[in-house]
Amino acid sequence: YKDSLIMAQRELVENLSVPIIPITPTICILPLIGAVDLYRTNILEEKVLIEIGKLRIQTLIMDLSGIMEMETEVIDHLMRIIDGTSLMGCTTVITGLRAEVASNMIRLGMRLNEKAQTLGTLQQALNKYLIC
Repeated sequence: YKDSLIMAQRELVENLSVPIIPITPTICILPLIGAVDLYRTNILEEKVLIEIGKLRIQTLIMDLSGIMEMETEVIDHLMRIIDGTSLMGCTTVITGLRAEVASNMIRLGMRLNEKAQTLGTLQQALNKYLIC
């Protein structure tokens, strides 16, 4: 009984840690808040790719404004997730990238612009994709 309860709670936490919010039939927002470690990026990869296929998402707006810092391995994994979304025909838009994270990416020689569109804020992305 304890094991099944623990597994149910773990699944609930995993679902809450990757809240993909449909905005239109083809556009969804993924707001990330709090600490993002390798465990969470593994969950993120699985859930994002499944939801893109299931919901037929064409544009995924990934808002990172709630993340203070990211380890190098997490940034690298995030880039692989973006590659995966692209392979599935989904455009990823990154918003809210903090200066600390951007600085770390520059230092590592990583470039998001080649893999995803970047905008300063979630509001800019909503204005661009929802107000035609």
